[in-house]
Amino acid sequence: MVGDVGALSVEPVVNPSLREARRRRLIRMTKEQIAGRTGPLRQVRYRDQVVSPLALELECRRLLQRAQRAIATIVTSSVYAGDLRGAAEEPVLRQHEWDIAVALREITELLLDLVSSYGGGTAGPMTATVLLSQNRAISIARGATTARVLALALLAEQVAAAEAARHDWEPAHRMAPNNDKYLDLVARTVADQRATVEITGLAEQAAETAQALRETLQRATLAAEALALPEPR
Repeated sequence: MVGDVGALSVEPVVNPSLREARRRRLIRMTKEQIAGRTGPLRQVRYRDQVVSPLALELECRRLLQRAQRAIATIVTSSVYAGDLRGAAEEPVLRQHEWDIAVALREITELLLDLVSSYGGGTAGPMTATVLLSQNRAISIARGATTARVLALALLAEQVAAAEAARHDWEPAHRMAPNNDKYLDLVARTVADQRATVEITGLAEQAAETAQALRETLQRATLAAEALALPEPR
């Protein structure tokens, strides 16, 4: 599929071997050139230094966008800064990004070649054979590049999971020293249980005393009634 697509949702990719100042200038210049334009268009200038998003067809642009998001997830995580930087250095990740972008640009250009060289209609047997083999080559190349992008995405998922685990561990680590206080709180429940038994016993005694008192008062009342004198005739 080769259709007109905007390019600003994907960042230009600069050759990681260039100096930082040059990289920044190329990114700024490329963004200015693609602003408001649609593609895919063949990139002519600075091909060995930068890949313009405008040089990518829709599916290729989506693949590059996914790779860039994966790399951003990795390099901005605290897990990467603390534990993974030595295993996957950012220049290595940027080299992968560059290789992916260059491959996707080449795929797009070959797709454009197919569209321009064969405008449609009914292809003869020989033309169909050529088209089939060329499309097959593009599919193989796209599949290999997609596999690299998916590997980056998987790495980003693992980093994100590790990041979430660290965020979960940090408050747990801060809270754990308070465990002794909670154990003491639970230990004090033993005394509460003993006191509860004691109070329950006192309540039972009080209930017995109250019952005896009520019976005594009832007998006193009956006695008082017995002392009542009859009315004179």
